[in-house]
Amino acid sequence: MDPVLVGIIGFACVLVLMAIGSPVGISFLVVGFVGLIVLAGYPAAMASVARVPYYWGTEYIFSCIPLFVLMGFVVSKSGIAGDLFDCTYKWFGALPGGLAHATVVGCAGFAALSGSSTAGAATMSSVCYPEMERYGYDKRLATGSIAAGGTMSIMIPPSLGFIVYGFLTEESIGKLFIAGILPGIISLLSFLAVIYVWVKLKPSVAPLSTKSFPLSEKMRSLKSVWPVIAIFALVIGGIYLGLFTPVEAAGAGAAAVIVLTFAMKKLTIRGLIDCALQSTRVTAMIFLLIMGAMVFNLFLAMSQLPQLLSSVLGGIGSSNMALALILLAYFPLGMFMDATAMFVLTVPLYLPCLIEFNINLIWFGVLAVHCAEMGLITPPVGMNVYVVQGVVNRKEVSVGDVFRGIFPFFYADIVILLLIAFIPAIATYLPSIMM
Repeated sequence: MDPVLVGIIGFACVLVLMAIGSPVGISFLVVGFVGLIVLAGYPAAMASVARVPYYWGTEYIFSCIPLFVLMGFVVSKSGIAGDLFDCTYKWFGALPGGLAHATVVGCAGFAALSGSSTAGAATMSSVCYPEMERYGYDKRLATGSIAAGGTMSIMIPPSLGFIVYGFLTEESIGKLFIAGILPGIISLLSFLAVIYVWVKLKPSVAPLSTKSFPLSEKMRSLKSVWPVIAIFALVIGGIYLGLFTPVEAAGAGAAAVIVLTFAMKKLTIRGLIDCALQSTRVTAMIFLLIMGAMVFNLFLAMSQLPQLLSSVLGGIGSSNMALALILLAYFPLGMFMDATAMFVLTVPLYLPCLIEFNINLIWFGVLAVHCAEMGLITPPVGMNVYVVQGVVNRKEVSVGDVFRGIFPFFYADIVILLLIAFIPAIATYLPSIMM
């Protein structure tokens, strides 16, 4: 059988398995193993499956994954997310749609300590939605702001998506983290603008805040969130100034968040053990995904499918058109899988074409992460939408309500994508001046 045809069939089989609910890592592993048997024979397939887990699982850079995951769980367990929301409400609560503004800013703060969008959406749903419900906010505005705000966790560093992308492309993960800062800030400001315009055009969706807070109380509220600022400055500032590698920054950040939450009496030994167990489960899932993807990518390389795709896209003759086609493919994929799975599936396919067209891989990484961010809230299967609806768990809040709530934010995301595409310096300037 033609190797390229085998590769196409294998790629389709992976998508089918994921569509019927098979774990992503298992889907990659099974299809990759069977594909290697077809193309290279059983002994070669067994040798590959035996070698890949050790070779890739011992990569030094991957040691930052469990540390960043642990940071996110400790922040969630300690209640700092609630402090973030309380602080941002005091600062933004008097604005039209103040609680929704506070939610988005709180999501950005949580994103600075967690690289998972679904974790951000789940945590902030449990904290923010009851307050917006109590004040009579429209359910579409309330759930939409949480689902959209949660997507910032994939862009604002530290981001698990950037870690995996950087590993696959051999780009500096530190530079990718720094590249996400300006796009993350633009996303935050755009979402705040969406809420402001929405409430101005339709005041009934967000009743006025009951009170405005004096400056002295606003300043006092910052005391409860200074750990977030300090840890973000330690991790990202250390990387930017060249003091830490990403792995060292992850270790310093995880240690700092544990020490600070214990010192503030927001975390117990039992709570830390629970966070460690949850981090172990999530890390195991991520590593299974990576190991399976590496076997699958070996199969794809043997099938010559990446080379065929590169030649097809290269035949277009326009790097801009090829880039647009590649990015468009992330939208349907984002409906069914998270950024980590998308990147391990697609980057090995696209990388030869990106290199051929001499496309800046830092810039492309930011574009790809932003597309993955949009995929998390894209109908019909935006993952963040289902997470928010599941955590809110109200009979009167349907998945359709959440989807209707995210559309204004989705349009803002399209504008942001175009800005990054036409002004590459938004993504490349800060990495270019790193120490």
